[in-house]
Amino acid sequence: MADIDELLGALAAKATPPSLSIIDDEVMRGLTRRRESATARRGMVMAVAIAAVVGIVGSVAPAAPAQAEPLFGVPSGAPSHLLAD
Repeated sequence: MADIDELLGALAAKATPPSLSIIDDEVMRGLTRRRESATARRGMVMAVAIAAVVGIVGSVAPAAPAQAEPLFGVPSGAPSHLLAD
C-alpha cells in the first residue's frame, strides 16, 4: 500500500490541467444563471399571488351599485337635463 504523503507529493509535482483554469468562470456563470431564474420565478409567483388575491377580494367584497350618470356628461341638476325629463 502506498503512503499518502508520497501520493500527495506526486500529485503536487504534476502540472494542473489547462481545463481547470476556466472552471471558475463556468461556475460563476452557472450561479448567475441560477440566480436570475430564481428571481424571475419569484417575480412570476408574486404576480400570480397578487392577481389571485385581487380577484378573490373583488368577487367577495360587496360592490357599490352601478351609476348610470356619466363622469363628464351633463349633471342631473342642470336645467337642460331637467327640461328633457
